[in-house]
This record gives sequence, C-alpha cells and structure tokens, in this order.
Amino acid sequence: MSVLLDTGLVFAFLNKRDANHARAFELMLCIANKDFGTPFVTDTVMFELFTLIRSRTGSMTLEESARRFLPLPSPSLSGLTAVSLGTEHLESVWEVFRKYRDQGISFTDAGLIVTMREMGFDRLATLDARLRGIVPCAE
Repeated sequence: MSVLLDTGLVFAFLNKRDANHARAFELMLCIANKDFGTPFVTDTVMFELFTLIRSRTGSMTLEESARRFLPLPSPSLSGLTAVSLGTEHLESVWEVFRKYRDQGISFTDAGLIVTMREMGFDRLATLDARLRGIVPCAE
C-alpha cells in the first residue's frame, strides 16, 4: 500500500495557524502510523509547498519546518520518499487538467492524478474536496 501527499495537507499540518491544522494533524498521524502504507511526495508538491509558504505567510520558520519534514535529504516523517513524474507525461497532465477544468483543479493536482495512475499509488492524502471526488483518498 502507498499514499501520495497533497500540498494542502502538508501546509495545514505544518502551519498551526491554518484553519485545517487539526484535521491535517489527525490525518498525518495515520500516515505516520503507516495506516495507508508508505508515504510519498512529488517534487511538484514540494515546489508548490514552498511557494505557498512564502506567498501566504512569508515565514522563514515555516520554510525550515517544511525543509525538515520533506526528504531534503532526510525527512522527519519516517519513510517519506520524493518521486518525480518527469516531463514525459506532461501531455497526460495537460489532458487531466483540461478534463477537470470545471472542477477548478490546479496543474499540480492534475500531475498528482497522473502520478497516481502512472506510478501505481493506492491513495492520495488530501484535504481538497475536489480531489477527493476524483481519486481514491486516504480520508
């Protein structure tokens, strides 16, 4: 079993001021206990996470917390591994992005959907209701 982490979940978990922090904390405890299998994070989620932290909070402390949490190089979440879809699937990501345009998913979200399909991940850990309606989720 395996679980892919979404940006919003990690952001809410790390940011105690986030409205979804308590919910993210509970889900992250399940992930840490390996209730959904081995945890993974994509490079694009990491890029988006640091952009989100800087644009929404400007907090260097939160940036450092994210660096320690993520596999840069040793994650604080045991077993968290970074994966990359690469550029060969960009057309597939575009097609998913276009398909779900009316649901307002981001290009990163579309990449997560394709990553799950191409790499065989079982679940997506997300707080995003739009994604929960599209893919099998850990919540």
